[in-house]
Amino acid sequence: MIKRFAVACLSFVIASSLVAGVESSDFARAYVASLIAANEANAPFATMSHVETGTKAHLAEFIEQSRIARAALGRAIVEIEPYTGSKNLKIAKGAILAKNVFEARQQLCDRWMTLYVDMGKPDAVDEEIANRLVALRAQIGFIGQELGESAIAAAWGMVKIDPQGKAHNWAITWGDRRAALKRLRETFGKEISKGPKPGHNYIETAAAALASFLVRDDWEEDLNLPTQPRKHP
Repeated sequence: MIKRFAVACLSFVIASSLVAGVESSDFARAYVASLIAANEANAPFATMSHVETGTKAHLAEFIEQSRIARAALGRAIVEIEPYTGSKNLKIAKGAILAKNVFEARQQLCDRWMTLYVDMGKPDAVDEEIANRLVALRAQIGFIGQELGESAIAAAWGMVKIDPQGKAHNWAITWGDRRAALKRLRETFGKEISKGPKPGHNYIETAAAALASFLVRDDWEEDLNLPTQPRKHP
């Protein structure tokens, strides 16, 4: 009886570990996919933020760029949303913070749209429009600040944690790490795995933080960005 109970407990632990590993692997793929989709919205945002007049031609261009940006952010949300309710609190936190950023960016698209419609009105006040332009341009970078914290939580969701709360091994496979790094490097460049650098936007910073973590195998220290990883998958 005791032996059967022990075997049952061991089987449950193994099964739970496998399920947790599968979720971490699926989350890693989804998180990387969400960063890539969100990155596709950056070019339209750059175009949107430099349109200076409310002419019909510019408004039409703005509407198209806004549509492209919103669609890309929508794909990012679809990728990450299933993990917002994960029982793994780190996965859930990483997903929730990322989703919040992507949704905020979509709302920013709507505020830009309102501004450009107002810009084309005959009674538009130039000073008011200029002030709104400055405020919206500032928000493009500010809204993404939570994504860095999201990337840190996401990294924790990809490792195994011991009873003392320290990371001691990967919860995702070497193949999953290699695939994630391949996609990040293809999108953001080979240097992305060297970590965040001055001049990175909020998506590039999150991608660099995650990529630089994915190349590490040293569990002697806490989860910090690696400076000289021993092995690159």
